Amino acid sequence: MTVSKQVAAQIDEAFDFRGHVTVTFTDGKTLEGYLFNREHSPFPKGEAYIEMIPKDSEQRLRFPSASVKSVAITGKDFAVPFVPPAK
Repeated sequence: MTVSKQVAAQIDEAFDFRGHVTVTFTDGKTLEGYLFNREHSPFPKGEAYIEMIPKDSEQRLRFPSASVKSVAITGKDFAVPFVPPAK
């Protein structure tokens, strides 16, 4: 099963984001965490996938991209430079 262009773009945006995202799966379940890896073009006989670290966890999980319904940017971008408030 292939991933739509829209979902593939959401996955790429989440991969480039340096904060938490929320993935909604085709079965209706959701997962919030850091999407740290994705593969759109698997090797022959492979499967496209995403890899995430769930929020408040150190566990690394892999899911088939075909199981992803949508991806939303939901957390703070931790790579944005800190700017102290003006005095």
